[in-house]
Amino acid sequence: MENQANILLVAPRRVGKSSLVIRLCKQWQSSPKRKAIFLNVEGRGDEIAFAEKLLEELETVGLTAETVTRAIAAVRKFRQGLGGAGLNVAGLEISLGEAADPNHSTLRKVLESVFRKIKDGDTQVLIAIDELPEFLLTLRNAEQGPDRVAAILHWLRELRQTFRKKVRWVFLGSIGLDNFVEDQKLQKLINDLQVATLDAFSTEEADAFLKALGESNELPLETAERDEIVRRVGWPLAYHLHLVFHELRDLETRSIVQAFNSLLQPQKLSYFDTWRERIDVQFSLPDAAACKAILRHLSTHAEGREREHLLSVLMAKPSSDVEQVEEQLSRLLIVLQRDGYLHESGGRYAFRSFLLREYWRRRHGR
Repeated sequence: MENQANILLVAPRRVGKSSLVIRLCKQWQSSPKRKAIFLNVEGRGDEIAFAEKLLEELETVGLTAETVTRAIAAVRKFRQGLGGAGLNVAGLEISLGEAADPNHSTLRKVLESVFRKIKDGDTQVLIAIDELPEFLLTLRNAEQGPDRVAAILHWLRELRQTFRKKVRWVFLGSIGLDNFVEDQKLQKLINDLQVATLDAFSTEEADAFLKALGESNELPLETAERDEIVRRVGWPLAYHLHLVFHELRDLETRSIVQAFNSLLQPQKLSYFDTWRERIDVQFSLPDAAACKAILRHLSTHAEGREREHLLSVLMAKPSSDVEQVEEQLSRLLIVLQRDGYLHESGGRYAFRSFLLREYWRRRHGR
């Protein structure tokens, strides 16, 4: 970022992307000539809602106060005119009814007037956008959806290129932006982003995390206990370690086996349901069904399965076309590895997380 790079943070869900970037924003602002905003755009239904969120966050950090205030007023006035309805046309070029002011004639021009003001100032701005793919999925399903998705990705790329000396960008989300643009065949619209990766803890980091967690909660864990927790979790995400620790803390008996069993009781499976729900959000119905079939099969094979076994699972339907299913399997295995569900070793695919595998077996296994 010091070298004017814009970042795509690629990591599986529950690794801690948001926590890391919020910390980054705070550190970035340690310099008096720097400002940072963090905006989660999940749930924003159209371009106007996206613009409102962006402008509101810029306003909270005192950036270009007068310009931002006027821009917010123009956008909100237009929103009020919609009477609560969403946009059903491509939003960036929509007229805001402010033709007397050339800077406010369209939504694009309103937003770009703010970025020009930033460019003319002496402040470096960091903009971190969380859950952009969630917003793009919503937009894709709207009227003229694919064209609107392409338009806003084009526009964001133009902003990154035009204002790169004063504005840095970080993109992250529980659905990977790389996966989304690949599925939409729009990879060129993010090929200027520098990819940064974030993985789960190493064994040593997980041990240190559990040690610190125990000390801060007056439940110090012995080395053997920490080793057992990490072994049973299998893929030490901070979130999963945290769940196991607090389950252990709440038990009357200090049994790690019992803590894991308690955590995977039916009433607590909701802790992990986001892994299942994201598949339905991210994929088309046929691909979502195929992903669930793959994961259901692997949840009953702790040692993993080779590719031909997974192909046979997807070929179970009599009408299946071999070439199409092979292409689908190749594509989905890549995404499931990127998103942290699976890993491949020695030609075998298996769940990365032992805890997640057991969740999937109890929720969907046969």
